[in-house]
Amino acid sequence: MNFVPIPDGERVLYPALTQSLADHPDAVIGNLASQETARMLLERSAIKRDRLAESLEPSSQRRLPVAIIRRNSPAYVSDLLAVLGTGHVPVLMDPALGPAELTALFTGCGVAAVLHDDSATLPDAAHPTDCAGSQLTLLPGAAGPELHPGTELCRLTSGSTRTPGCIEFRGTAVLAAADAWCEASGLSAADRVLCFAGLYNGLGFNAALIPGIRAGASLYLPSGLPSGSNIRRHLGEIDPTVLVAFPAAYDRLAASVGTQPLRHRLRLALSSAARLKAETSVALAGQSIGIADYYGLAETGPLTFNANPVPGGGQGYPVPGASLRFDGDEAGSATIVVRSRSMGTRYLNYPGVLEQRITDAGYYRTSDLGSIGADGELHLGERIDNSFSVGGKKFTAAEVEELLVSHPGITESAVAMVTPDADAAPLLGALIVCSAPVELVEVRRHCLARAAPFKVPVHLVVVPEIPRNGAGKVQTTEISRLLLADIRPPKQY
Repeated sequence: MNFVPIPDGERVLYPALTQSLADHPDAVIGNLASQETARMLLERSAIKRDRLAESLEPSSQRRLPVAIIRRNSPAYVSDLLAVLGTGHVPVLMDPALGPAELTALFTGCGVAAVLHDDSATLPDAAHPTDCAGSQLTLLPGAAGPELHPGTELCRLTSGSTRTPGCIEFRGTAVLAAADAWCEASGLSAADRVLCFAGLYNGLGFNAALIPGIRAGASLYLPSGLPSGSNIRRHLGEIDPTVLVAFPAAYDRLAASVGTQPLRHRLRLALSSAARLKAETSVALAGQSIGIADYYGLAETGPLTFNANPVPGGGQGYPVPGASLRFDGDEAGSATIVVRSRSMGTRYLNYPGVLEQRITDAGYYRTSDLGSIGADGELHLGERIDNSFSVGGKKFTAAEVEELLVSHPGITESAVAMVTPDADAAPLLGALIVCSAPVELVEVRRHCLARAAPFKVPVHLVVVPEIPRNGAGKVQTTEISRLLLADIRPPKQY
């Protein structure tokens, strides 16, 4: 067995996670199709670790980024442990990313290999080989940037960079996020956590995966879509105590209630910071399911939590180790600046960008406005940058605009999230300026072939020019007005 050496005192994540699993050997990690105990998972991950180490330059003294791109499953957890066990660095990526996005990430981060399932689409990749039940694809060796000496894990964000940024985390930061969450939420070995959020995402990672392992809880990781009937089935057959999902999943669950009441023993239901529809909250409250309030960022980890929110309340109270300040008018909404024990170190593929957002006092300047109420709870305002969230997945306007102008017939674009009416969900729309006539269906196909579907505008409007003011700045209000004025019944593509 060849381990890549890491300086003493820095490599803490792998021993901590494996020790937690060993301390709770009968905890279950699985789904309705297959279940493993923690003891079985440790054995499988050790076999996978040895095979992975043999493939990743065993004589090399350099730690390598290894991407994990797969849907939720027990194998996801053994993949993570296997990479950590070799001393290399797992990079958790969204399986919905398009080939062009993956290519840019592999090159920009110097990814040496990918562990994936059969559904993963890898650009220009060699044939995968079996790695103890996972697919392993080695990538041609772009050197890439050097990892920070203390980095043990990387996750992606699109909230602060033009394309997905790869955040480097120390092992101590990952564990601090998990331990703060366990303390705030009361997570314990008695819990059964049902997680429909992708484990690569901050919600699934920081509120289910790592704290679940630390607490010795059982983890159930469905890979199927969170339809109302699928969630109901899991509630009945698994009998979870904690449910982790995005707002759209709760909308579907609420819509499925009808005349069939929900049978469950949930003590905690958690969603992202996006507000639920009022009718969803009312319907689920009638089934004794209250959705906890939560606020966190990819760069900082969990920041606030309230298990028992009230209608019209805020986003919870600071979790242990988190400190919130406000830059601006203290009497009203101001820019939120935060510090936590779980903060990332830097962006691997965007040197200096994260560091620029850190104040002299060590606080991270967010893109959110907010204030603290008289009761000490955080109340969020608007975002102050041009970024969006669809189903819990964050991305920037610049990403979408660059995607659109990569089409040969489009010279300029501008995007906005718009809500057609009070009962409709927000949708992503775009104005486009064309150098020649284009078929909108073909434009969407062009975009879908290059990016994750959630980044592809649902509604496209061709305009002669992008609205700008006298200073040349894009007029976002006018963009939204033009999009709303043109919205018709959804087209079938």
